[in-house]
Amino acid sequence: MTVAAFASLQGFFGFVPNLFRAQIPLPQVLDAEATIVGALLAKERFLSRKQKLLILLAVAAAYRNAYWVTANRRMLLSLGVPEHQVEHIIIDSCQADLSKADGALIRFAIKLAQNAPSISGRDIAVLRAYGFGDSVILEVIAVTALSNFFCTLSVGLGPKLDFDPYVIPLRSNRPPLDEQPYIWGVSGPYLRSVKLSPDNFAPFAFFAKRFGFIPNIFHAQTLSPEVIEAEAELIRKVLEPEDVLSHLQKEYVLLVASAANLNTYCVAVHCEMLRAMRVSNEESDQIAIDHRLADLSEPNKALLDFVRKLAVHPSGLEGSYVDNLIRHGFSEKQLIEVVAVTALGNFFNILQMGLGTTPDVEPKRIFVGKGVFLPYGAERRADFSQQNDPDAGFVTRVQNGDTEAFGELVVRHSRRVYRTLVAIIGNVEEAQDAMQDTFLKAFEHIGDLRQHSKFSTWLLSIAGNTAIQRLRDRKRLDYLDEDGDDPESYPRQARAWEPNPEQSYSQAERRSLVETGLMKLPSKYRVVLVLRDIEQLSTEEAATALGLGIPALKARLLRGRLMLREALSPHFSMSVQKLGV
Repeated sequence: MTVAAFASLQGFFGFVPNLFRAQIPLPQVLDAEATIVGALLAKERFLSRKQKLLILLAVAAAYRNAYWVTANRRMLLSLGVPEHQVEHIIIDSCQADLSKADGALIRFAIKLAQNAPSISGRDIAVLRAYGFGDSVILEVIAVTALSNFFCTLSVGLGPKLDFDPYVIPLRSNRPPLDEQPYIWGVSGPYLRSVKLSPDNFAPFAFFAKRFGFIPNIFHAQTLSPEVIEAEAELIRKVLEPEDVLSHLQKEYVLLVASAANLNTYCVAVHCEMLRAMRVSNEESDQIAIDHRLADLSEPNKALLDFVRKLAVHPSGLEGSYVDNLIRHGFSEKQLIEVVAVTALGNFFNILQMGLGTTPDVEPKRIFVGKGVFLPYGAERRADFSQQNDPDAGFVTRVQNGDTEAFGELVVRHSRRVYRTLVAIIGNVEEAQDAMQDTFLKAFEHIGDLRQHSKFSTWLLSIAGNTAIQRLRDRKRLDYLDEDGDDPESYPRQARAWEPNPEQSYSQAERRSLVETGLMKLPSKYRVVLVLRDIEQLSTEEAATALGLGIPALKARLLRGRLMLREALSPHFSMSVQKLGV
């Protein structure tokens, strides 16, 4: 009942946040959320109330989520935590007045919240080195996942602030640093567990009935059975009902959210659930990769547009996505439920990546970066001894734990990556940020580099996908994967150039003219010219890096060259020069 739910929420927060009041139209969802707040936050088993609030604040600040930064800041101040300590958590947790152990917990939570796919056994080993046991680490992972859940809800529902607005200061760009040596190749599951049976543990009986098996993500949490019980209640009350959204729509939502979060484990589980609903493997695979190309109704595509955006943007969401759902006939209850299902998907995504559980169902693909998908079963350790790849030795050293060798790879390829990013994004400052993202993703996933892949081509594919995602995020993409002929891409006129145009300008002037003309081209042609004519990649390498077929790449190369020639014609054509222009 809502009254009992409000009492439980009041017990932890000291008030009933407007976020939960906004969900009154779906009381069963509200009840389930109150249950997990009571099980995970209200009871002090391993972490204190203050430690939990510090984690909630740090994660909300990392997401720049104004609603939860404001609420958690107020709660910490009411506990008597000094204001300067709270401000340091918001601005830069590395400078906060915390013990080394608590600082390590906060840094781990921020890393898990911001870049969950990068979590490894190394991060767990760092926490153990500070003396934390598996029960404490499990609770930190669960609280971090719940913070993401709360932030996703607040962004999707847009509740009124509970207190006077607090302006979030700019955070330090310093990445969370570990004080322990790097521990390479420690794979999951990361935490110990105890054996529980469906015969004597009701949630496991429920999971076995719903999923047909007990997912490893729940086996990995048996040190906290009360939390598992609360998670079962969330699934029962958020996913089981079919009076608002259908079961099929909810599985679509969970699949797209998992793919957006690069969670191979959860994608595999939800593809299996869809298979049980008679959705083909090919169709579920397409929904995970790009739902816009799947055989779905326009309302469901609009629904999943909203989900994909919400799943990866816990700081804000444009109103146009909600407006689009309303235009497609979605009701208030449906909007609330899709936000709750997306938030639940995010919760389990963060939880699974923090626990490092192995797949229950063999996935078709592994997700190694935004838009980068590899067939499952690809070799994690490539044998480069048979390849003609000048980077092979450095790659092997990095894969064997020599992190300094990666610095050499950065030096070798930074200019090429930078030029490629500028060619796609068209903005120097943003390209610099994207270059850091590209090398970070490459370092995190270099163990996934396949045996017959060339490092430089693989790196450029990551750069391309990173740049494309940035363009999609700012809704300025002239679709790089679009292969149809564009009549506007062909020159309207072809002028004869001077016999030797090089004599008309100095080398520096010619280079400036070419760069200016190149940057005016649409992205899909600009990047092909950069890779083929400037970086001198072969046709096959450029096609692989961009995920194109060779005929499509050749067609774009021809069009791009013609368009660039037309752009430069006013400077080099005979007709223009004869007129004295």
